[in-house]
Amino acid sequence: MYSEKFKQLFMYPRYCKDIEYTHTAEVVYPEHGDRVRIFLKIENYIVKNVAFKAVGCPRVIAASEAVCRLVDGKHVDDVKHLNEEHVRDEMDFHDKNFTCVNAPIEAVKKAITKVE
Repeated sequence: MYSEKFKQLFMYPRYCKDIEYTHTAEVVYPEHGDRVRIFLKIENYIVKNVAFKAVGCPRVIAASEAVCRLVDGKHVDDVKHLNEEHVRDEMDFHDKNFTCVNAPIEAVKKAITKVE
């Protein structure tokens, strides 16, 4: 069911750490028990550092890691265009029955709404 890439994201997350951040947001899917908080350090509209904390199923943790990999070093305008397909491709996970992969996408987009 899970690809090697998915297993690496879930078992060895590099972005599940503490950082000094300028923006953060949390999304909770209470019906599944998934909770994701994204932390961003943004300078001159560039994501200089990113991290996450997540509780939930393996998919939400792997998706959180994938989102961090996709936004690290990116301009805020590019982050606004991040979508579910980008994350599913990064995870090599295409089963659309699991919507929990959207939690970290929503969290990162919620966090960048506060960028001025």
